[in-house]
Amino acid sequence: MLRFEITEKGGRTYALNGVLTVALDCDCAVPADSLTVTCPYNSRLRLHADRIAAFDGDKPVFSGQLDNITAVKRGAGLILRLNARSLAAALLDNEAEPLTYRNPTASLIERRHLQPFGLRLAESDTIPYYDIFRIKKGMSHWQVLRGFCLNRYLSEPRVTADGRVWLHGFEQPGVAVFADNGSGIPYHSLHESLQRHRLLSEVRLKFSQTNTYGSSVKNANPDAEGITRVRYVNAAEDKTTVSTAEKMLENSNRDSYALRLCSVGCRSGLLGQSARVRDSALGELNGLFVARVRYTADGSGEKSEITLKKEKVLCG
Repeated sequence: MLRFEITEKGGRTYALNGVLTVALDCDCAVPADSLTVTCPYNSRLRLHADRIAAFDGDKPVFSGQLDNITAVKRGAGLILRLNARSLAAALLDNEAEPLTYRNPTASLIERRHLQPFGLRLAESDTIPYYDIFRIKKGMSHWQVLRGFCLNRYLSEPRVTADGRVWLHGFEQPGVAVFADNGSGIPYHSLHESLQRHRLLSEVRLKFSQTNTYGSSVKNANPDAEGITRVRYVNAAEDKTTVSTAEKMLENSNRDSYALRLCSVGCRSGLLGQSARVRDSALGELNGLFVARVRYTADGSGEKSEITLKKEKVLCG
């Protein structure tokens, strides 16, 4: 099982022993991971606990401030339930000052929007985003970071358990190979779901108010063969581009397919990694990535439910 450390409001840190159950949920589509831990009731913990960290050996897999501390009494037993979100939660919960940046750099974003919350860039980049970047009233620091990364790098950022921010999102080397025959990461159950109703066949666009929707981006995903499900994008009015249509197709492909594997142990470190499955019945499945890992542990043992989705958009 993972090991845990509690940090109190005054800064004292100590090991959390006697953990009863654990649920750690990591999802590429959700900025902040979530952790729920139950343990025997402890009055000091209930009154003074501020932060919780989880480690797989010496590797940090979670760190965050406690959102909820709940005492639960059932019969003669009394337990504490601790709920926390990871470090990205601070960026989600805090509003950024409305202002306008001209040609902002990654270091500026770090100084103004990350460092106040104890976060730092995992990578350096001195090339600015050559444009005006406006922070509107009500935007969170996460929206600022995400908007900068989408404009500058065309990528989703990611905050890891050690307090580092990856501007290009997940860039894990190699491929996670899962296999039921001993030639990869073992799993003991598999559930594949192809939800064809989520697939788009085509996105049609028009680039001028005087024209019709004469341009088209079609989905070349083989799973979409025989499906007719069309969407329209008014690029002239919405100030969008072909990339908007491609993103719509990409999202439909990803949402339409999910492969869930159940494996023993904590596999949260695989999140975002490219993946391949070698199954004795389904054969070899490629072009996947680890989209979500949900780790649970209790008296019966520990396991990870791993969700794989399609890795890349297929359009033409």
